[in-house]
Amino acid sequence: MSDALHILFVGQLAPGSRTNQRIRALRELGHTVAVVSTHPPGSSYENRPSIMERLHYRLRLPLDTGNANRAIRNEAAARPYDILWLDRAVSIRGSTLLAAKHSNPNLCVVWYAEDDMMNPHHLSRWTELALPFFDLWVTTKSMNARPEEMPAKGARNVMFVDNSYDPAIHRPVPVDADDRAAYGSDISFVGTYEAERAQSLVRLAERGFDVRIWGNGWKKLRHRPAGLRVEQRPVYDDDYAKVVCASRLNLCFLRKENRDLQTCRSIEIPAMGGLMMHERNPEIARLFKEGEEAVFFSNDAELADECAALLKDGARERRIAEAGHRAVLAGAFRHHDRLTQILARAREASA
Repeated sequence: MSDALHILFVGQLAPGSRTNQRIRALRELGHTVAVVSTHPPGSSYENRPSIMERLHYRLRLPLDTGNANRAIRNEAAARPYDILWLDRAVSIRGSTLLAAKHSNPNLCVVWYAEDDMMNPHHLSRWTELALPFFDLWVTTKSMNARPEEMPAKGARNVMFVDNSYDPAIHRPVPVDADDRAAYGSDISFVGTYEAERAQSLVRLAERGFDVRIWGNGWKKLRHRPAGLRVEQRPVYDDDYAKVVCASRLNLCFLRKENRDLQTCRSIEIPAMGGLMMHERNPEIARLFKEGEEAVFFSNDAELADECAALLKDGARERRIAEAGHRAVLAGAFRHHDRLTQILARAREASA
């Protein structure tokens, strides 16, 4: 492969998606990128799937609503590509990968996902059947790279990478009094509803803290004590940055069904200059110094105590936020850095 690659990139092009961020980063790195969407034009994360789509999803046979399989076959037959990149494209069939390889004998097929693919909720039957046809399987879930997990299922050349951020989006932004009123809070959380994290947020509000929630699915939360504000909408891109920069403390809960040890917010929050309060585990402790670059907690009581201490000590609060931001800038955490690592491994796989 040459330094500049021809990449056929397949994924969901929803507003605010990291798929779009990775596509832009690949182009900024000098690669030629053609894109196939797995979903119809205009779709978003907030679209409600049809009954048929939900049924097929439960059967682990997701519908190809964007006709992506046909588009991949046609595109691979029309022009040469070095890389076929599937960004959690769970509706793509093994026969499509074989057809693309037939048209491009030196094609390297790369899988990338930020979900726990050992969970049947995420690993479709189409993807499971196609496992032998991937040349490189990339995951942000370290446990998935263990021999007894994805390799045992048939994934070859499994690569674990840390999460990454987009410096054009995840950066400190100026906020004024109006922005603080519109977006800010003493304690903020950006993310989808999950019962365990909802319970933690309610307990903080019951302790008297000012807590604000942004994300999908929070209509499920019935008990809302005074001090708990639920915005009932997600925030993306600049709005996301304003929430982080207008808030004093930014919570990073981990999704239990994903067995998360780190998530995209683990890097994005400090990249935007926010003080990150993160669930404690050895993996995040490898990335940030506890009490110096981020604050960790193991239970609701510790979380509340840490919030109280930080909100009383503005100097320490600012010191940790600034150190966390410096740590991200000093490390290889940009999408550009991560993609360069992955493509180097893809070149090795094609050698």
